[in-house]
Amino acid sequence: MVCGGTELAAYLALACEVAENSAGSMRRGRDDRVVADSPRDVKIEADLRLHRLIVERLTKDTPYPVLSEEGSGLQTTGAVPEHRWIIDPLDGSLNFSRGIPFSCISIALWRGMEPLLGVVNDMNRDELFSGLAAGGAWLNGQPVRVSDVETKGQAILVTGFPTAGDFSGAALSETVSEIQAYKKVRLLGSAALSLAYVACGRADAYQENNIAIWDVAAGLAIVKGAGGIAGFRTGDKENRLIVRAANPRLFHKMASIDAGTGTVR
Repeated sequence: MVCGGTELAAYLALACEVAENSAGSMRRGRDDRVVADSPRDVKIEADLRLHRLIVERLTKDTPYPVLSEEGSGLQTTGAVPEHRWIIDPLDGSLNFSRGIPFSCISIALWRGMEPLLGVVNDMNRDELFSGLAAGGAWLNGQPVRVSDVETKGQAILVTGFPTAGDFSGAALSETVSEIQAYKKVRLLGSAALSLAYVACGRADAYQENNIAIWDVAAGLAIVKGAGGIAGFRTGDKENRLIVRAANPRLFHKMASIDAGTGTVR
């Protein structure tokens, strides 16, 4: 089954509706209750409740399976499904639990390892980012484009240290060597929002190693729809990616990325 332009637009509208309805159901004082605490992250009530709401709607209204950070029954081993929804019910859970206003709902549709569409809903600012990888990107319905910054010395890089990352001194030193040429570096605690900011020109470039696919699935589609380049390849673990994204002028000056599985141009 191949999604045509009209069908993709309908799916994008559905994803926007689901993201907005889910955000409208957020409840302070209950949704920020921690239900699991790991060394570098937390799981809160909102993660689980939003997962149930989003998966129920997407599987009811579309024929595609859902891959979610919280688990949805989709078997991820073996062949990748031709089409699948990839969601992070709440990207930035720790931020949300501590009252730091950088968190969002992320919903994407991919064909194999190709991003088709994405929605990132920042409920803290009532900002809905959406995009069709081959058809444009929008913020609250208004078109957005990536920046035209050409040099690292004038660029803002957004990045992070994912929970599955390498925190050894050598790895951190290598990361510093890759990012020190940028004018400013920002760690927002949400990969989805970071990519959305690249798409609308607030930031100029994004990179992260071994980031979960559900954290970046929607943002990669939005960046591409906004005229940027999103390059990625599979990481060291299942459902992990090595990602670089930026406007076209800056992308080719970033730390190199193998053009292996899933590179998007």
